[in-house]
Amino acid sequence: MIDAHEGSAGSGGTYRRGWAALLGGAGMLALAACASSGGGASKFDVDAFLTASDSALPEVVGNPAFLKATLVPATECAVMLQSASTGVLEDLPPSSNARGPAWLLHPKDKPGQVWLVVSEAGGERTCHGPLPADAMKKLAGRARG
Repeated sequence: MIDAHEGSAGSGGTYRRGWAALLGGAGMLALAACASSGGGASKFDVDAFLTASDSALPEVVGNPAFLKATLVPATECAVMLQSASTGVLEDLPPSSNARGPAWLLHPKDKPGQVWLVVSEAGGERTCHGPLPADAMKKLAGRARG
């Protein structure tokens, strides 16, 4: 970075170029941040989607925006599913997911939260959450009839 004293001797052009470069770099960082966050688009409202009166479990399990917004990294999901001490898996009704089986993972240490586990093509499982346990229990109950 250019020292302010360099620009004070003479026209000040060196000083202005230093600030212009700094501000230009800040602008590039701001643009990069917007690009990485979807251009400032609003986030998917998971809670509103889960608690809407017309939401049904098959729509939740099959909604790409919901699944993307709640996706847990694959390594974290694998650890959760491989550890017997994580919690209990609850089967969801077969009609709740056209892709295959789906479950709710009830963690032992967080009774107010659940994770949705969804079967993907090829047998891969993805984890989504944490989700509010009460809303997911209501959806699962309605799916069971």
